[in-house]
Amino acid sequence: MARGSYTPEAARAARAVRFAVVALVVLIAVAAALYLTGRLGPTGVAAEDLSRVLLVAAAPDETGDVVAQIIAIADVSGSATTLEAVSPAASVTIPGTTYGTLADAYPFGGGAGVASALARARGGDSLPYVALNAAALTAALEEAGGVRITLPAPMSVFDGENLFTLSAGAQTLDPAEVGAVFKGAPYLEARDRTELDAELAPLVAALVADTGFEAVETDLSAEAYAALQSALAVAP
Repeated sequence: MARGSYTPEAARAARAVRFAVVALVVLIAVAAALYLTGRLGPTGVAAEDLSRVLLVAAAPDETGDVVAQIIAIADVSGSATTLEAVSPAASVTIPGTTYGTLADAYPFGGGAGVASALARARGGDSLPYVALNAAALTAALEEAGGVRITLPAPMSVFDGENLFTLSAGAQTLDPAEVGAVFKGAPYLEARDRTELDAELAPLVAALVADTGFEAVETDLSAEAYAALQSALAVAP
């Protein structure tokens, strides 16, 4: 496989079957996530308790499955907001499944599932989270009218219908091109993938800052989410 390239394979059907086998686990996890958001239960994390928040953006991967494509931790506890990029390719355990990356935790519990998987990998309690699902991410990208991203390496991605040829360096990408970047990211060299993850962390922060509470999955209260948005709006 050439650096930064992607060619679709016949793995889609097999992977879909494996996801179906654990469908019950997914339903239970989603129900739990909805409870945590306050849409089926308590109000959620209060504004005064904001400290570190996990930001997640989901989109289809190279097989068509919707997984966590951008993961970052926003620390809003100090005078200035800081962002830590977290690799979607990081190894984690996902109980009841054979999947083993942080990206794959998303189908098994949404943002709450990613937060839980990260906590198991790093130790400690799960972080509060905000997640943009695939539809919310696309809407946010379309609303932005193109986003500025610096690619660490050239990428050539065929998604089954279109071939995207992207050069290295700073450029403005439309939603379809951003989707191509997600599909090609797993095929980058490790150093380039780390640089791309760092580049995408401010993007998810900016998109969350401009996305309404009703459009996200979160366990924050509405007031805490508004406070987070204010902090993210001035993040570097």
